[in-house]
Amino acid sequence: MKALLNFIDTTFDNPDLGKLVLRVSFAAMFLLHGIHKVFGGTAFIQGLLEQHGVPGFVAYGVYLGEVVAPILLILGLFTRVAAIFVIGTCGFVFWLMHGGDLFTLNKLGAWAAEDIGVYLFSAIAILLLGPGKYALEGTKRSSSI
Repeated sequence: MKALLNFIDTTFDNPDLGKLVLRVSFAAMFLLHGIHKVFGGTAFIQGLLEQHGVPGFVAYGVYLGEVVAPILLILGLFTRVAAIFVIGTCGFVFWLMHGGDLFTLNKLGAWAAEDIGVYLFSAIAILLLGPGKYALEGTKRSSSI
């Protein structure tokens, strides 16, 4: 059994490939939300913002968080900055759509805000892990000091 566990550990020990899979799969799914807004507009979000006393034009920020940031994540370019924008977008979604159900479960027993929670925690993981070596920016930065 130990030999099998060692085989599995050594065979699948590839953190950079794992970072690539996380970055690209997460960003592609998040980007779909942005594409929907590119073609369908932001009227729904504008309405929610205005209900919360925020000017509707703030909704255009969704294009930064749901289109630009995911594209940067897929490319592995400015990865941590892009992750911060996604985290901010998730914060807005929590505030606008899940403010009343952060501590509730749905009828299936899942967290009521699970959909955006998965995106939020994935973005936090990407922020902490960085892009990995399969990225345009790579993992090493030269020091300017």
